Amino acid sequence: MKKILFPTDLSVAAERAFIYALHLAKNMEAELITLHVYQKPEVRGGGLPHTLSEFYESYDLDEFENFKDSIPILRNIQQREGFGALSVQHLLKPGRTVETVLKVADEEQVEMIVMGTTGARGLKEIFMGSVAGEVLENANCPVLAIPEKAAFDGEIDDIAFAVNYQDEEVEAFQKVVEICRPFNAKIHCVNVDLSHAEDYRHEMDQFKGKLPAYDNTTFEVIESTDIREGLTRYMETHSVDVLVMVTHKRNFFQELLRYSHAKEMSYHCNMPLLSIPSHILG
Repeated sequence: MKKILFPTDLSVAAERAFIYALHLAKNMEAELITLHVYQKPEVRGGGLPHTLSEFYESYDLDEFENFKDSIPILRNIQQREGFGALSVQHLLKPGRTVETVLKVADEEQVEMIVMGTTGARGLKEIFMGSVAGEVLENANCPVLAIPEKAAFDGEIDDIAFAVNYQDEEVEAFQKVVEICRPFNAKIHCVNVDLSHAEDYRHEMDQFKGKLPAYDNTTFEVIESTDIREGLTRYMETHSVDVLVMVTHKRNFFQELLRYSHAKEMSYHCNMPLLSIPSHILG
């Protein structure tokens, strides 16, 4: 059975993102796994004093109680949205947030990770915005990042796929089709032309010829001096529900110089972003 992983910091923003996860799980006929990761305070040195051991036990118990109290809230959302029959498993794991999310995703062999992009809980200072950005860049499966202000009407009608005519995007398109088909969603293949060169625009026709058949597809080349501005303008004028981008890993020095476009969009776009990691393609 397919699986979708939903990491949650138990915030209100995460509860909103949970609705997306429910809809996707139903339409993809997948089991939904919620995951809350908590971090214990770090202690350096030798063995733990007796009082500190008691503190750790109490800390774990508090985390468990918080998690246990949040499960009925998620179940109520599940019932309210009409997904009472959907299979949902709830996991609580200690560890570093990003590493634990990625580990569980690999262990469970999930088809997708769905998570919110803002929110924090208590002193742990786990901000889902930065966590989501790191997860989408390092996951071994597609990641759907849901901004706190994203408005969801229960339907996914239009998906914009930002393309640069790369061979890996042909395989990524097939993954997009698999997600779109249950929703009968339209796929907008969009290229932002920064050079304003007529020959460059002909590459969209060549790219189109490489793609597998999907009837509900359009192809658009838009001119702009900035990729993010051009995509945002297109999404607003075409009522796009989800933006899809292929994500590339970057080494430390590249990351210092410039974030990937996908990571940048996950921080600044009020629309869900589906990241397809390039390293799982080809």
